[in-house]
Amino acid sequence: ELAKQRAERSLELQAEMDRSRRRIESVKQEQNVIKTEQFGQTNKIQATPAVNHDERSSKQDDAIYVMQEELRELREMISAQAKQSTSQQSIEPMPQAVVTPSQSIVDERLERLAIQQPIRKQLLDSVASEGDSDTAWAKVRKQIHGAIQTEYSEIIDMGGVISLVGPTGSGKTMTIGKLAARYVMRHGADGIALVTTDRYRIAAHEQLKVFGRILNVPVHVVDEDNCLDAILDKCSDRKLVLVDTAGLMQSDRSWNEQLKELKMSAHRIQNYLVMPATGQYAVMKANYKHYKMVGLAGTIITKLDEAVSFGEALSYLIASKLSCAYVTDGQRVPEDIHLAERQSLLNKAEELLNSSERWVTIPSHANAQQHVDESVSNFA
Repeated sequence: ELAKQRAERSLELQAEMDRSRRRIESVKQEQNVIKTEQFGQTNKIQATPAVNHDERSSKQDDAIYVMQEELRELREMISAQAKQSTSQQSIEPMPQAVVTPSQSIVDERLERLAIQQPIRKQLLDSVASEGDSDTAWAKVRKQIHGAIQTEYSEIIDMGGVISLVGPTGSGKTMTIGKLAARYVMRHGADGIALVTTDRYRIAAHEQLKVFGRILNVPVHVVDEDNCLDAILDKCSDRKLVLVDTAGLMQSDRSWNEQLKELKMSAHRIQNYLVMPATGQYAVMKANYKHYKMVGLAGTIITKLDEAVSFGEALSYLIASKLSCAYVTDGQRVPEDIHLAERQSLLNKAEELLNSSERWVTIPSHANAQQHVDESVSNFA
């Protein structure tokens, strides 16, 4: 049954790759038609106004870029699946591993902590020989601590161009404001500038401009007349430039345009993926996959104050291997942004677990009525 599923998946991936190839060929054919039209127009004595072919060609170049990235990922997925299938075929089926009592206790803790698979399995395998559950848990906790990567210094102190990317609602603009205020408090306002590439939401412009007015920091907007590189050229005298980006989905028409603008910039841009701690692991994983093509220098975890658990975010940090630069836990500027530390992140995950378990504790039958009476009395 498993082999059948792998074969079906392999066929699906191959079909998707074939479709992507056909789409690329179709776009290339359209480009050839455009070039032919342009050549014909240059030989006309009286040329009539025509469609802007350069603009069409540019959009098609962008489309080819995205599809080539998709093809690359599909090739990697097919290759990985083929290797896995070959490896498993060459090895005799192994009996299911016996779970020791200590592993069972550790697994329960990891599950309550919301640590995701396959990370949980790897941690359990590492303590298979441990007989004592407390010793096993201490070892697992140490491994989680070691697997989390954080920055050793403030990225804003190092300067350069720092861009925050991520999905809509992740808190990019607010985080830009906190970082800007943090920098101004430490170094003054003369060495920093703010830039937004979000030309789609007026509210985002206004929020950033409010931060700029309060901090006495210039704010620049990327638009049709001012490309990102041109603005960054103007800001070359600033030690730190913080770039806020639009939270676009991959289905949006401007998705590739924005990512290409960041990736192909003549300036060295450090892109940090902003991820809310309130998100599900599957969503975090999908967002990481979407944004990694721009080249990620690290990540920032936001909305820690709104999260009911932190295991999903920890799993994302471990799986992505991205270095966590900061965490945010409130709306105050700049108080509610902190340099990420491995120990504090792990402590926060356990703190949220203990807090949630206190909330869901069900009173015994004997004390149930007393519990209800006290709740009603307190509410009144």
